[in-house]
Amino acid sequence: MKKVLLGAVLCAGFAAPASAAVVEVLVGTYYMEPQFPHVEVGDTIRWLWDGGNHDVTSGAFCGDDTGIFYSPLTSGTPSFEWTIPADYDGQVIPYYCSVGNHCVAGNQYGGLLVNVGNTHFVSSNGFAFEPADISVDAGDVVIWIHDGGSHTVTSGSNCTPDGRFDDLFDNLHQMPFYVVPDDEPTGTIDYYCTPHCGMDMTGTIDVSGVCAGDLDGDGTVGVDDLLGLLAAYGDTCTGCPEDINGDGEVGVDDLLELLGVYGTSC
Repeated sequence: MKKVLLGAVLCAGFAAPASAAVVEVLVGTYYMEPQFPHVEVGDTIRWLWDGGNHDVTSGAFCGDDTGIFYSPLTSGTPSFEWTIPADYDGQVIPYYCSVGNHCVAGNQYGGLLVNVGNTHFVSSNGFAFEPADISVDAGDVVIWIHDGGSHTVTSGSNCTPDGRFDDLFDNLHQMPFYVVPDDEPTGTIDYYCTPHCGMDMTGTIDVSGVCAGDLDGDGTVGVDDLLGLLAAYGDTCTGCPEDINGDGEVGVDDLLELLGVYGTSC
């Protein structure tokens, strides 16, 4: 009986979720370090005063205030903590220092990357995006860092918007960003600067999309994916991952396609 109880306790211990983390960000004269930490839902962000007169204000650009959080950071208020709620999963939470011209002139801004993939940075360089062409995976985040000029980051080709994203990119709007959807298929997302598109200020985001057959998203086509497809076998659906061939029904062709890539990593 004692051995059975001990085994149950050990199994419960190994199955317990990892504890939430405390992520510290130093805020000093014209810097936040780290500027773009990767964090998870339930983590607590602890901003620490590191000199000067500052604050942390949630907002997508300098002068914005989304009201999610705010606190001064001074010698009298040397720290501030905020815990990430569940409804921010898979998002970027931007923030900045609203004191004086710290955000505009000092580039004192940052973002909390909540359970997203890899981060890719693109800067403005005169009338060009640099790098102009990047490769990403579904679930990654692209952050544009302003380095001069008045621009936009507008999705579309041939100077025609497609509605995916359209953000100002200037002294006030210093870090527009785009989180590539987890279900984004393989393909290319074109974008451009609206006022300078005629000067060939364009860019591309090449997406290595979701892997056909990896239904649970763990990076490998395995037994769980096979069981998931069999559970949905015969269902009629539109856009569901089990409908691998996209004909609107989970059937034998989908099963054969999954078996054809069974055991592969992607």
